[in-house]
Amino acid sequence: MVGYQQDFLGNGIILPIPRFSIDLSPEVHVAGKVFDYPTYSLVMNSSANKRSPVIVCLNIDQDKLKSTSRSDRWRTDPRIGADNQLDNAYYANNPWDRGHMARRTSAAWDGTRRDTQLAADETFFYSNSCLQHENLNQDEWLALDEWVYDLNLDSNDKITSFSGPFYGDFERSVQPIRPQFSACPRRLL
Repeated sequence: MVGYQQDFLGNGIILPIPRFSIDLSPEVHVAGKVFDYPTYSLVMNSSANKRSPVIVCLNIDQDKLKSTSRSDRWRTDPRIGADNQLDNAYYANNPWDRGHMARRTSAAWDGTRRDTQLAADETFFYSNSCLQHENLNQDEWLALDEWVYDLNLDSNDKITSFSGPFYGDFERSVQPIRPQFSACPRRLL
């Protein structure tokens, strides 16, 4: 897998994956290990009450975007471990959506039609999602995703997107039938 490329934008622009503050370091999964997917990469927050990405870094080549089918087959990433990710129990029977950080349609551009479909399907990992209230996910976050998808301010049809959750001191939480609760982000980047 290629994953996020820091020199993707060209023109001598280098955008490395951000480093994390000392305050966040204890929560970063496997000392900031980067997990690569076809057109994006992420770093996980494996804090027991979060288990969401710290940051997701997505390269978008607008010139190569292709239409794909939506799989909706969400799964845990075995490289990260099921105990370090939320699963469908946290999204069932409540107002919280699985909010993509790397959007399926923006990630769908990697080479052949088959590669493009794989890139789109690889966005359906719980590691690429955060608890988002359904109103935010289906309105403001969707509008922001569409704005990035349609952005035409670049010089070469290439865009880089960073996204991830912010947690606060008084988070909302979701607790499925199992004993472990999960904090809900206060803001998204």
